[in-house]
Amino acid sequence: MAIITTTILLLPYAHGLVAPAPRRPATQLDAVWSNELAIRDYQNLLQGKAEARREDGPSVVLGLPGDAIAAKFAEMAPGAPDAVLAFGDAIPETLDAAAYPGADAERLSEFPIYVCCTSPEACAALEPVLQTVPEGKKEDLVFLQKGDMLEDLLKRYGLCRERQTQAVLYVGVNSYGKLECDRVSIGDDAMGEPKFAAETCATGKWAGAVADRLVRHKFHCGEQFYRDWRRNMIELVVFECVYNLVGVLHQKVPVSEVNKYFSQETDDMLWQIQRALRGHLAVTLLSGWEERMAAYAETQFRSKSDNRPTAASAASPFRNNFFYDISRKALEKDFPDPCPMHTEYWEYGCEKGLVDAGAPPVVGFVDAAPAGDPAPVVAGDAGAPAAAPPVDYAAQLRAQMAGGA
Repeated sequence: MAIITTTILLLPYAHGLVAPAPRRPATQLDAVWSNELAIRDYQNLLQGKAEARREDGPSVVLGLPGDAIAAKFAEMAPGAPDAVLAFGDAIPETLDAAAYPGADAERLSEFPIYVCCTSPEACAALEPVLQTVPEGKKEDLVFLQKGDMLEDLLKRYGLCRERQTQAVLYVGVNSYGKLECDRVSIGDDAMGEPKFAAETCATGKWAGAVADRLVRHKFHCGEQFYRDWRRNMIELVVFECVYNLVGVLHQKVPVSEVNKYFSQETDDMLWQIQRALRGHLAVTLLSGWEERMAAYAETQFRSKSDNRPTAASAASPFRNNFFYDISRKALEKDFPDPCPMHTEYWEYGCEKGLVDAGAPPVVGFVDAAPAGDPAPVVAGDAGAPAAAPPVDYAAQLRAQMAGGA
């Protein structure tokens, strides 16, 4: 009788013994918490292990046909202008001694190869170039960048190491076809030292050569450890994404007017992206980035007839789609969108046709072109290697939006 009574008394509490149903499936966390490169850089600095600085000299420049920055960079070489090769042309093993009589044999066989990636079109054509570069020349590739997030692409080919040379160029070509330095003073800091925005910088094996070439022609160029250079590179990527996106949604106002009239929107979006960078890339922008971006935007007004317009492309994976992909992956794993304002603006711009949906040209190249007359061919032509079809990001975005409606 006592057992039956005890059982009856415990029945109201029996439901508490049942295991609760799982609320959602387990989520895999992909956050990056630290980066050992920062510690390694600091240890090398304390131990005096900095690599010997390499000076400017004979080089080769790779670029798309008609690339004004590639042509001007080659003309800035000491002595004779550098050879300008099109993407896909064969890279020489050694340079012609007759063209550079003052260079020794070692310098003629080991030289920087400047890859001009200063436009979304050039970045779209970059991967086939990386596939054709001889293994022995990859360490000498110098990637000249101007606001595209190439980090993931370069990592796939082992070309994003601290020794690899990369440069962020704050230069522009004016209406007269001349290069202009966009560096601008923004006053003094709290210690009375001058501050600047839009400062070109380089890192890696040939950073000294890049700096020599620019400084010799009255351009600024800092030489930095990879950790600090990476922050400057990401700062320009963020600028190009935010200022262009806000601008195109406001009747495509010029870049120089975005912060002047829509600073509240740019600031809010920038702060959201800054938070997303911490969780996704384990990096924060250097202090004062808002002021530097605003000052750089104003430099894009060169004259009444040369005022850089805003533009954004849904076809490029290296700008806004990079941040949109971060948001999409977070939402797929039931995390909140780290930069919802960017997502809202981007989807609205694509839906309303304010963002360019055209795909940059994707170019393939002959595997073994004749040494005397290398000839690039368009992917899909006879003789071209099989190339992965270009990703239609605009179509993917429209499909995702239609599915969620």
